[in-house]
Amino acid sequence: MPIDKLFPAFLRPLLTLLGGSLLHAQSVAQLEVNTTFTPSELVNNILVGQGITVSNLTFNGTPGNTVNDQIGAFYSASSNIGVSDGIVLSTGRVEGVSGSNMNPSLTLPPSNPVSTPDPDLAMIESMLNNVAVLEFDFIPTGDSVNFRFVFGSEEYPEYVCSQYNDVFGFFLSGPGLAGPFSNGAINLGVLPDTNTPIAINTVNAGTPGVLSGGASGCAASDPNWQANAIYYIDNQGGTTVELDGFTVPIRTGAAVQCGATYHIKIAIAHAGDGSLDSAVLIEGGSFTSANQVDVTITTPQNDGTLTEGCGEAVIGIAVPQRSADANIQLEYRGASLTAEELAGHVATVTIPAGAGSANIPISAESDGAEEGSEVIWIIATWVADCGSSAKDSVQVTLLDHSPMAITAIDQYLGCDRDTVQLTTSVTGGLGEVSITWSNGHTGPQTSVTGLEDMTYTITATDECPSTVTADVSVFSGCEIDVPNVITPNSDGHNDAWVIEGLPRSKHSVTVFNRWGQVIFESSHYANNWRAVGVPDGTYFYEILSDRADGPLTGTLTILGNGR
Repeated sequence: MPIDKLFPAFLRPLLTLLGGSLLHAQSVAQLEVNTTFTPSELVNNILVGQGITVSNLTFNGTPGNTVNDQIGAFYSASSNIGVSDGIVLSTGRVEGVSGSNMNPSLTLPPSNPVSTPDPDLAMIESMLNNVAVLEFDFIPTGDSVNFRFVFGSEEYPEYVCSQYNDVFGFFLSGPGLAGPFSNGAINLGVLPDTNTPIAINTVNAGTPGVLSGGASGCAASDPNWQANAIYYIDNQGGTTVELDGFTVPIRTGAAVQCGATYHIKIAIAHAGDGSLDSAVLIEGGSFTSANQVDVTITTPQNDGTLTEGCGEAVIGIAVPQRSADANIQLEYRGASLTAEELAGHVATVTIPAGAGSANIPISAESDGAEEGSEVIWIIATWVADCGSSAKDSVQVTLLDHSPMAITAIDQYLGCDRDTVQLTTSVTGGLGEVSITWSNGHTGPQTSVTGLEDMTYTITATDECPSTVTADVSVFSGCEIDVPNVITPNSDGHNDAWVIEGLPRSKHSVTVFNRWGQVIFESSHYANNWRAVGVPDGTYFYEILSDRADGPLTGTLTILGNGR
């Protein structure tokens, strides 16, 4: 693998600065560490992102231009740590976090250990050893500062709830801040939406370690410690990171005054002894103060289109979490768009302090006009209190709703089919169209009886949802139609008594003269009686059929026999 592919783009300038030999090609599935960068290089070239200017940087009280094995760069794009790259601080040598997890109790003492307790860490936990402290001043261009981190340790899981409660902190001080730590600093190394410092005894699997004194040790740090298991990942036997356990990636931050000078101290230390290393990994480029707004849109078909009169789309607005409200301005631009076409549209969205997002449902009003497709741009602009601004946009395509039309053909039969297949097709509509028949069948086809006259209703529903119906009929040809005259003169026209609808049914046919005498009868009449030898005149019939509600009676006139 080429050297310049091993680390991400923002690290590559260091290759020129420090020489390409500093990076080596290894399997990138495991977390890798590089300890050849100075603390100043790590902060300025890896840690900070947009909107931050750094000055007065020190590590363990000395200028930041000296390499120290308790701080380094890491790269973990394919590991399970959840942060792809950044800087790492450790109570031991940072190379100890590299994967895989081959040692359940790893300790790599630093070359120059510092055991003078940090006063701010000491407010969280006493008996500190192997302290690592990175400090610097910075000027933000935005009105908040944010970054993302992971804390992990070899103390997991055996020493959970013991006195070996390794801790760290992000102590931020400056204008507008009034915390309990040095210079009025607040600690950003806490669980989300709490003031609970992240440590071995506050974030774990929720079970005391086998080498601890029991749950009381954790309860002393946080009475609700077991609920914090949602932030913990057990990495025993892990193949990409050495640490036995670590937190999920956690984002933290605070409101600041743009243009003012702030100070941050990133500190970590052993508690109780100097064994079993702990580390904090901070995402590269995540230490930022630039305003950022992201706008997205989710449409009913997840295809970037919104159809008139058909469902809602949801505009999503996201900003970094902050301690003040964020007022986002929204614009809607299209070639011929009027605001009235988008129901639910708003000009301003307020994301409350402490929240990071808001959702705005919108829908396209149906105006019945054929307008074709139209692209609408939704533009979100955030001008923060200090005057810095951010903008993002997303587009959605507005479509006309094409009305559905059902096509089906009536069936005219000759009482000669037990079943018949009905078929329909649907044009128009939005997305997938479902078809239901009144006989309970679904889909474009259904089989029905061919021996009864019936009308079936077809219902089509699209994803708008919109519904249309249509009827299709089956004329079986089985309706009994009895002619009242025949002319059996052998001219080929009306020579036989043909009763339509009688075949394929159970029946009997009887013909009487005026005196009630039977002159013809049949229980399997084949429509072939020509009244041979029967004098012309008027006769009477009775037909019994399982298709008739009762006897069919009437008169039959015979003409053409010449008598």
